[in-house]
Amino acid sequence: MVAVLNIHEGKSHPQQTNSNSKETSNTTVSPLCALTADSDIGGMKLGDAYQKFVKDQQADIPLSVWLIENPSSPISLPGSVDLRGHDCIHLLLNRGMSLFDEAFVIGYTMGNCANIGNHHISIYKLFSKICFPDAYQFNSFHMRAFDFGFMYGQKVKFQNIHKVNFDQYSDQPIHDLRVHFGINLMEVHCLWKAEQILLNSSPLMAAA
Repeated sequence: MVAVLNIHEGKSHPQQTNSNSKETSNTTVSPLCALTADSDIGGMKLGDAYQKFVKDQQADIPLSVWLIENPSSPISLPGSVDLRGHDCIHLLLNRGMSLFDEAFVIGYTMGNCANIGNHHISIYKLFSKICFPDAYQFNSFHMRAFDFGFMYGQKVKFQNIHKVNFDQYSDQPIHDLRVHFGINLMEVHCLWKAEQILLNSSPLMAAA
């Protein structure tokens, strides 16, 4: 749905330990769930990485989340993507499964959508704040990661990544796909570090 950010998350958001990875108690956590700024999975094929990435089961996702994040929902927002696509975008962006990672990936996917509007972002932020279960809610710090992701998604020349059928790219190295989709890992890491700086400069986080 994690480098130094997990240090802060563990202090301020204890509920994330169980809910953030969204896996069942019988699921073995893959190292890919905790990708860090130092991780390099570019040489892996997308299909292989996807199989090792801990994936949510559709039935485990709360209805309120499904309603606006899944393209099968009648009220889904622009940029909504199915679960497989969402996980693949996680891997392309080198982001794990913390709430900061989830916020960044969702922000990126929505920002990369050609027909997104400011009102869609306002609806998403309000709906997620009011209707999402506590374990899935983004606080103000997570929303900064969302905004970073949204900004980067708008910057990338390739648009509408939510419409991509990633099955056809299963045998392609992740590095090559990043080039194809215009994702620069150095830029993603810079945004990751910006999140860290904002967290470290926050009085709330410093006091935690």
